[in-house]
Amino acid sequence: MEKEIERRNVIDVLRNMDVGDTEIFPITQKTSVSNTLSFRLYKEKANGMVWKTKSNVEEMTFLVTRIA
Repeated sequence: MEKEIERRNVIDVLRNMDVGDTEIFPITQKTSVSNTLSFRLYKEKANGMVWKTKSNVEEMTFLVTRIA
C-alpha cells in the first residue's frame, strides 16, 4: 500500500528547517518547492540558509535537506 504524504505550505516549512533537517514532500509539489527555493527565499539565503534537494521517483517523494 502506498503511503500518502501530506501537502504542506512550502515556504513556511523551508523557513523553519534547522540545519540537518530533511523534509519530505509529495513529488507533485516538486515544482512549487523548487520555485520557492529559487525565487522566494532571498532574505534567508542572504543570511546563509542553504538547501539541497533529491527526487525519489520510485517512492513519489521530493526530499529537501537544509545543509547550512
